[in-house]
Amino acid sequence: MHHRIRVKSLDKRFKHLEKPLREIALGVFRFMRLKKTSFLDVYLINSRRMAVLNHKYRGKGVPTDVLSVEYPSSFPQTEQIRVLGEIYLSPTYLRNNKSYSLDLALIHGTLHLLGFNHRKKSDKMEMEKLEKEILRWLKRTF
Repeated sequence: MHHRIRVKSLDKRFKHLEKPLREIALGVFRFMRLKKTSFLDVYLINSRRMAVLNHKYRGKGVPTDVLSVEYPSSFPQTEQIRVLGEIYLSPTYLRNNKSYSLDLALIHGTLHLLGFNHRKKSDKMEMEKLEKEILRWLKRTF
């Protein structure tokens, strides 16, 4: 199975992060044993651009660490291909606020696109446990 993961830095300061983050996303796909070929786009952006996107998608005009945006249900899909969506990561926000590590933020965002959420406390606990399991698995595997 050939997954397509594109990691693109929209800020030249983060260009060096593209390859390692692609490997992490691919590792999440392997850990989750995705049956369909899956497509994912990851963008590395500065805090200012993150604030704009956070306002657009969540109505909050402040930066955040990670945003996951599903493609609309009308987006073309096939039985063999699953197009997940886009993840926006702000390395500067993460560094300044120490909310997540960059790899954990990517894992978190990917899990959202795979259907996980943390609306209820039990869901949050389950998601955090899975994030830690994936992170441990990635450290052993790579």
